[in-house]
Amino acid sequence: MTPLLLGLALAVGAPTIKDPPKKDPPSIVGEWIPESAIQGGMPDPAPPGTTLTFTKEGKCVMKEGGRGKPEEMTYKADLKQSPPTLDLSETTAGMKDKPMLGIYKVDGDTLTICLSHGGERPTKFESPAGSNCILIVLKRVKKD
Repeated sequence: MTPLLLGLALAVGAPTIKDPPKKDPPSIVGEWIPESAIQGGMPDPAPPGTTLTFTKEGKCVMKEGGRGKPEEMTYKADLKQSPPTLDLSETTAGMKDKPMLGIYKVDGDTLTICLSHGGERPTKFESPAGSNCILIVLKRVKKD
């Protein structure tokens, strides 16, 4: 009986296996190329050469294939939400007070964003006909 009690005491007193450390979710920081976009249920492709760059400092810069000046916005991402949320605010006067509310997901080198133009935050990755949502799928630019 003593070996049984000794075994039980060792099992109870042994350190437990810790959960593996949680990995940080993939980041949106980096340069992305739009692959497709749907707005209000209709295809809305970006001009060729368009890029979207998210910085660690909370800036988002959109360059439209050599056309005009790059558009600069600020963004806030909340990884604690499920799915993570994304708020984009333009720095120009017209949209300064009306951030675009959205959700996003990163799957490998693919970033999917669903944004609402002046409405409630989307809850699904879709842009049904007649909606004010835009669904954008982007690919990460690989650095050499």
